[in-house]
Amino acid sequence: MKKIFLLISIIFIYACGYSPLYLAGKNDLFLNLKKIEGDFELNNYIKNDFKISSDVNSPNVFDINAVTKIDKVILTKDATGDATDYRLDFSVKFIIASENLENKVVSYNESFKIKKNDQKFEQSNYEKEIKRNFSEIVKDKLILYLLNFNDN
Repeated sequence: MKKIFLLISIIFIYACGYSPLYLAGKNDLFLNLKKIEGDFELNNYIKNDFKISSDVNSPNVFDINAVTKIDKVILTKDATGDATDYRLDFSVKFIIASENLENKVVSYNESFKIKKNDQKFEQSNYEKEIKRNFSEIVKDKLILYLLNFNDN
């Protein structure tokens, strides 16, 4: 009985027309990053993510200007006054223009709470990894937004 159910499930899934949203990491969008301001490291991550996800031959061209901002806020301190917990606040504002769209503004904000590591090198690497993850999250959200816009 389990084998029959499994077989029917597999046939149904393959026959329903399902296809992954990020097929091979490319979309039918060309994200042309005109200008980007703010945190240098985060900006480089965003530029690279856009290059990887863009299709140069796409008719759907979006000209994008971006402003990024990172704030490092101390949440708690120990008895000596040294910070023990931080919150990294990330924000990015995209100004998007295309043939079908006139200067649409889209903003994304995220916060990450982290504990201070005694080793500065490890702390720095961890913060870089958080920036990298944020850039991927923002890229994915923006692509979904633009794909939904194109469908309408």
